[in-house]
Amino acid sequence: MKTFKLGPGTTLLLVILISIGAISVLVARAATSNLSYYLTPSEYLLDEANVGKRVRVAGRVVEGSIVNQDGRLLRFDIVGDINDRIAVEFSGQVVPNLFGPYALVLVEGLGEIDYIAGDQIIIKHENEFFAGEVPEESISSNFVKPKSTSDEEEK
Repeated sequence: MKTFKLGPGTTLLLVILISIGAISVLVARAATSNLSYYLTPSEYLLDEANVGKRVRVAGRVVEGSIVNQDGRLLRFDIVGDINDRIAVEFSGQVVPNLFGPYALVLVEGLGEIDYIAGDQIIIKHENEFFAGEVPEESISSNFVKPKSTSDEEEK
């Protein structure tokens, strides 16, 4: 039986290659585990494979859909960019302070047939900021309530 002897240069090269490979694997795993994907309500509703799985769905809270009981949030609806609406049955304990009508939220929970059994709500920040009035072509123009003229007259 013949044995192989590696020279110091070859050994160093192998150690470097193995180290680079190990570091690459660790970086790839860290990057994929920290990515946070979410669906729109229409994407959720179109894919029946979401039922029974843990999902994340983003949308705006629909005004008038929030149902509380004994000071606890029970249910609300969210709507996407194309008026795709889905109900959320909420069983979590923590409701963010900024939660309310028109809030942009990310709901995490278990996918059901026509709703989401949510257990966590995350408020998303707006990606548009305006000084003054919201332009008509902005998606935010559908959700921002204009100031009432009667409020201004009372002041």
